[in-house]
Amino acid sequence: VAQWSGPCRLGCLFHHGDHIVAVNDLQPQDVEEAYFFISRSTRKEVKLTVCRIPHSDVFHVKGCSC
Repeated sequence: VAQWSGPCRLGCLFHHGDHIVAVNDLQPQDVEEAYFFISRSTRKEVKLTVCRIPHSDVFHVKGCSC
């Protein structure tokens, strides 16, 4: 993840350098495929599996209360 700007109701979900390794248990090969999996999901919620770099900075959304 290189950028995250909301929506505010979701909060500050991502950190600098996060890697999305799965979308609904499917492993995307690139950003476009990850977006495709998310956009084509018929579920009410999408499950992301993220690999996080320890102690990385948070992407704060505008108006967050962190």
